[in-house]
Amino acid sequence: MFGLFSKKKEVTAEPEINAAPPQEKRIYILDFDRTITILHTGAIAYGNELKPDFIQKNVKKGFADFVRRVISNGHAVYIASYSDDANAGIVQEEALSGHDLIKFYMDQVFGREQSIFTTSRKNGEGEIIAAGNIIANNSQDLKQYHLDIIVQQEGLDQENPGDMRRIYVLEDDEDVVRFFMDKGCTVIVPFSASRSADTAATKTLFTSYMPESFVS
Repeated sequence: MFGLFSKKKEVTAEPEINAAPPQEKRIYILDFDRTITILHTGAIAYGNELKPDFIQKNVKKGFADFVRRVISNGHAVYIASYSDDANAGIVQEEALSGHDLIKFYMDQVFGREQSIFTTSRKNGEGEIIAAGNIIANNSQDLKQYHLDIIVQQEGLDQENPGDMRRIYVLEDDEDVVRFFMDKGCTVIVPFSASRSADTAATKTLFTSYMPESFVS
């Protein structure tokens, strides 16, 4: 079944969560730029690019409904991006990048009090005690850095094929998709890195190209 999510205006209610059995729990890993967004942010945003109207238009229709559905089914959702916190310092104007930029987007989509997407938490000594589910780092390692954090948080084993099959990937970079495929992860177009990447980049990803089997 395609066209799973309607194009109605997103609402900000937090989803009800039904716990999935541990071996049936899926972990969804979504890229940010051109997978969640329509236009690439360039890993930094400032000025008009941070206005609510711009952000609402730049987030793909159906994204919020997709997230609410998979969470309500007891699954986990992460955003894994090459956007980096350090980028904010490269322009003179007040700008956001990395974790702050993605969190700002998610607050616009789900509401400022939302807890669906969170960044890392640190203790008084600056040590990370919880990574959150927004992982933004320009690691340029096909997102192995991001995967390491996710499998640690979810208690998965990268050498266990059953664990890796429970990771569902939406990513517009063909090389990154192929990397996750080689790890045994599930992609939106089975056995095709190029078609999976092209599909993730489609503007109507969440309204026209989302198979029922990928979210049920």
